Amino acid sequence: MNEQEIQIRNLCKKVEETAAMAVVKSKDFERLAIKIFDRTGSLLSPTTLKRIWGYLKESTVTRKSTLDLLAQYCGWHNFDEFTTGNYPEIESGYVDVKILSARNDLKKGCFVKLMWNPSRICIVKYLGDCKWEVIKSESTRLIPGDTFRCSVFMSGEPLYLEDLVHEGVQSGIYVCGRRNGIRFAVIDNPDTITAP
Repeated sequence: MNEQEIQIRNLCKKVEETAAMAVVKSKDFERLAIKIFDRTGSLLSPTTLKRIWGYLKESTVTRKSTLDLLAQYCGWHNFDEFTTGNYPEIESGYVDVKILSARNDLKKGCFVKLMWNPSRICIVKYLGDCKWEVIKSESTRLIPGDTFRCSVFMSGEPLYLEDLVHEGVQSGIYVCGRRNGIRFAVIDNPDTITAP
């Protein structure tokens, strides 16, 4: 058994621990597939799970995306992170980052420059009552005239735009900087879009 096969066996054990069930019978794989879907929103077929667990004796190569999903189910970002032996990030706790509160730190008419990878820049104007309008944007789907609600910006954390109206259509929730978070700066002049 090579190193990757050992890691996959370890991941299977961790998945069983997370699911609080032993996976040994055919029906167990169906239950596990449902549990994975409920937590991640992604579907793995019971047949795929049977192959990974060795329940089906087929020599196939497991896709990395499948291993990533199983690792995410257990709390890691991906399979590579799981194989490092580090524990997954704790899912709760106090946030110790630079914060900008719309209610407490800004007045109506203020401008904020939002930046996130790769090279996304968006200048927004505060309309009051936690509502914002996009004034300028670069390399992002957000366009001038879009509006959204947001009460707080947190440096290094993802930004969730609620009640986004994009091109005049109510579009729900949009996330900026899902992986690495956003950066922000309060600015006086919305005419310049280059990053500070």
